[in-house]
This record gives sequence, structure tokens and C-alpha cells, in this order.
Amino acid sequence: MSATTTTGRLRLRRLCQILLLLTSFHALYTCPHSKVEESFNLQAAHDLFYHGLGPAWRSFAVNDGSSSCGAINDVTSCSSIGEDLPYDHLQYPGVVPRTFTGAFILSSIARTVSWLVPKQIFDLPSHPMIVQFLIRLELLLFSWSAHLRLALALERYFCGGQMIEWSAKLSTSSTIRPMVYNYYLLVTAVQFHMPFYSSRLLPNTFALILACHAYAEWLNGKPRHAATYLVFTTAVFRCDVLLLLFTVGLAMLIQRQLSIIQAIITGVLTVAFSLLSTIPLDSLLWRRPIWPEFEVWWFNAVDNRSSEWGTMPFLWYFYSALPKGMLLTALFVPLAFVKLPESIITWSRTDFDESKKPTQSHRWQSSRMFDLCLVPLFGPAFSFVMLYSFLPHKEIRFIFPALPMFNVCAAYGMSRIHCLAFPETCETKSERKFNDGKHTRLIAQGIYLCGMVSVAFTLLGSMVFVRLSKENYPGGIALERLRKHLETSIPLQSSSRNTSGHTQKGSRTWESVHVHIDVAAAMTGVSLFGQRHASSRFYNGEKNLSEGTFRIVKSGYEDANRSKETSMIFTHLLTDHKLRQGYHVIDAIPGHPRLNLHNFRIDTQDAIYILEKDGW
Repeated sequence: MSATTTTGRLRLRRLCQILLLLTSFHALYTCPHSKVEESFNLQAAHDLFYHGLGPAWRSFAVNDGSSSCGAINDVTSCSSIGEDLPYDHLQYPGVVPRTFTGAFILSSIARTVSWLVPKQIFDLPSHPMIVQFLIRLELLLFSWSAHLRLALALERYFCGGQMIEWSAKLSTSSTIRPMVYNYYLLVTAVQFHMPFYSSRLLPNTFALILACHAYAEWLNGKPRHAATYLVFTTAVFRCDVLLLLFTVGLAMLIQRQLSIIQAIITGVLTVAFSLLSTIPLDSLLWRRPIWPEFEVWWFNAVDNRSSEWGTMPFLWYFYSALPKGMLLTALFVPLAFVKLPESIITWSRTDFDESKKPTQSHRWQSSRMFDLCLVPLFGPAFSFVMLYSFLPHKEIRFIFPALPMFNVCAAYGMSRIHCLAFPETCETKSERKFNDGKHTRLIAQGIYLCGMVSVAFTLLGSMVFVRLSKENYPGGIALERLRKHLETSIPLQSSSRNTSGHTQKGSRTWESVHVHIDVAAAMTGVSLFGQRHASSRFYNGEKNLSEGTFRIVKSGYEDANRSKETSMIFTHLLTDHKLRQGYHVIDAIPGHPRLNLHNFRIDTQDAIYILEKDGW
């Protein structure tokens, strides 16, 4: 291999790495707000960054560990007990409890950055939106590195991994090794869901990261390490990964990569470590002994209450979720198993290049229509999606742990097309001679061009989806607009204060603002970082220390958080109701985006209104 070829491949590799990083960062920058599904971890990261574990420790010491939030999902008990602690989850516990492990790791990194950067240079805590961006950027980098590691393991697998006996019998497996790394990153980068959710603090995103590491260990020939990742993910972040653990574990046992004794030992040790990682931290912050993912499992599997959030047909993941998740790159997945391009090239060469007919050996190799080298890897991921289809409530984020393996298959299919179109990248001279016909080369490059057009259209569609998603956070945008409105309508430095320091009656001051955020606004982009940023007065980018913060009250679907909506004590409301007696509209934030293909535009409608009290 020449130095020029090596340099070109390295540049192409860097380009694919950067492309995945850029598409993920573009989604983060374009959509900085968060919706209700990721609110728990985001609010927890805020509380752990600004308050830490200190309040929980002090409360535990005062109560000798005897405080309790009552039974599972006892919202009223949790809300009343948590009134003396600055933690959002005690007032808004949600339907099921979740672990703080991921939020604790990310917030700890952010706090370390804050300590390392001198306050004279930049005071990170006084810029809450930058803190939020930093925390999400950390998760993005964790996701990016997990995909890079999986791509590298995939390359090593075709170089001579544990299951090389599957690929040694196949003519194309040895040729795609230089390109499969790049195509995995390329396929992942141009899709919508992988880059978009790589920075979103969902339990599913944490599970996806660990699943990528599990696949990488499996490809590297370390099945026990792979099982360890999956067991830890199941016990700490997503109990539904138990289905993937079952299918992957069964594949390992069938292929004799793992014995039953090894599986039991690995499982027991990992579960013990996982419980030590999650139970102490979560019990401290939830104020009762708790294993969050066990309660989630009980809620979904035993009580079967997840269907209260809607149900989908059995095959929904296959005819809707996966096509939306992969877009046109889904066309490459069958090519990982059916050698259709090779067959087309073989017979086209026979027709166009009579003087250079393929040898009997090449004809036999290309006539084999099926490639089985990825079946042992793809089978468990496919079975995971099939088993998950039995659960009536379905969302695409539930099958995130399976998507990397679908992308692996797509990358393998695209890599084979690449080697047909550019045989000089193949590793065997016989295959280069086999593909040296002019007409054959043109047909192969035509097939490759179709593949790259599919990649380009997938990227275009993903960019459209990101633009659509930008309109999905009217609550967060409304809070930003309210702050800008207040900054222009309230005199700076509280000029209405008298000499004694007291606020004159009827005057507008920053501290006199009292905002109510209803459920619709809270679920569409309002976060504690946004609240802290909006309620603090800024001047030239720095907090105005002469003024305090205004008050913000949120509603929630919990009964204890609903009774404040109709109160007239609020000066401003963020609500999805346009008309409210005693208030007038000062701004309307669009939302509910729809793609209008007929007019090539994004249609929206007013979703959140900013109301101001009459006479304020």
C-alpha cells in the first residue's frame, strides 16, 4: 500500500469522524432546549451542579436516615417532605423514579471545569445556559467516542476477530475492512436520531452509549466484557435492555463464546457492582431506599401501565420507527446479507466483456447470494426489536440500543458496493482483475453513485428534521422572550427604589415579577437552567448584583402542583391558553411544526402565549 493511499485513507477517516461530530453539534446548537422526556436528568444535573449532595446529606443526618417519601409514586408524600430541600425531583417526581447516576457524572465533570477555570477569567455558575450547554456537550462527546470505538472494533473484526471463520469463506469480507470504519461513521452521521439524541439527557441515550461499548467488546472478542456492559445498563439506566442482554447472551452461549458458569459469575458480579453504584446515591436523593430501574420494570412489566401513554401496532418498529430512524440508509441493510450488487456485476461482465469472462472460481463466489458474516451480530439486535414489539406502548427511543447494529449492517453493505466501484481499494489482486472491465466498472460506479445519493438525501432529510425540531420547544423560547421583554420594560438598577432601599408601591422592579409556567410550557423547553438564567438580571453579559431574582412557579401533572394555575398573584403567565381574565397577550410563540411539502415550508401555529397582568 502506497504512502499516498494511506494518507488519503487517514484523511477520509478524519473527515467521517468530524462529520459525525459536526452533525451532532449542529443538533445541539440548533435545539438547545429540552422536552419532558429528558427533563428529569437535566433538572437533576442542574441541582447537582448548583447544590450538590450537601443538602441531602445534611437532611439525612438530621433525620437519622428515617425520612421517607412513602410508597412507590406517592407524589404528595415526596412533595411535602422535599419542601425543605432545593431539589426539583422531590416536588416533581414524575411517573416513575429514575437514577441520578448519569446526571451525577455529567454535573461532576461540569463542576470540575468550574473549579479549574478561575472566576476572574470566567464565572461559569453565573451563566446557567452555558452550564447546560456544557453538560449536554459532555454527553455528546461520550456518545461520539462510543461510536468511534464501535467503528474501530468493527474494522478489527473484519481484520481477524473472534468470528473470522464466518468471514473467511466470503469473497468480500476481506476487501471491505479499510472502508467499513468510515461508512459506519458516515451512515450514523447522516441520520437524524443518532446525532440529535447524542446530547439529550435521556436514559435511552445513556443506554445507547453503553450498548455501543458492549458491541465493541463483543467485536473485539471479549464477550464477558460485553455482557458486563449490558448487565450494568439494565440494572442502572434502562431495565428494558434486559431483552437485548437475553438475545446477545443467548447468541454468545450458542456460539460457545461464553459458558453458563461464566455468564452466571459475570451477571452476579456486575449486578452487585451496579446496585452499589445506583442504590446509595438514588436512595440518598429520593429520601427512601430505592432501586429505580426495578420500580420502572415493575411499572411496565407487572402493572403494565405504560400503555396509558398510547399503543402502536405490533410491527410499528419495522414499518415506521426503523425507516424514520435510518431514512434511505435503511436500503443498505439488506445488502449486508444479499449479494445483489455482486450478482449484477458478474452477469453484466459476461454480457459486455466477452473476452474477459470471469473464471469459474469468481463465478461461483459471486453466485453465492447470501453473506452470513454479520448474522451472529445482527440476529440478537433484530430479535431485541421483535421482542420489544410485544410491548403495546412504543417509541423509537426504546430501540436505540439496537440501532448501532443496524448501522453496522448498512455500513457493511455500502462498503461492499464501494469495493465493487473502486476495486483498487481491494486487498486481493484477483478481485482487482475480476473488476477491471470498462462496462463493469461503470455499472459498479453507477450503483455506488445511487448509494451516495441515498446518503446525501438522508443527510438532507435529517437537516429538515432538525429544523422541524427547533420549533418543538416553544416553552423554552417563551421564557427567553419574557426575559427580553422584562429587560426592556423594567428600569435597570431598580431606579424606582427610594433612598431607604424599599420599593415604591406600584413601581415595576425585577424582584416584583412573579411568573407562572403551566404544564404545556414546562413540558416544551423550560428547564431549571433556563429559569435561573431568565430570572437573573444581566447587564453587558454579567449578572446585575444590585437586583435579586424574580419568582417562578411551575405547574405539573401531579395533583399537588395543579392548584396554583388560576391564582391572580402572578404578574406573568406562560400558558397554552390565549385568553385569561385579567391578563393580556404580549407575545405568542409558534410550535406544533408540520412539514408542508406542497409549498416547501414548515407550518406552525401559536403554541405558548406570554400573558401579562393588566395594569402591571
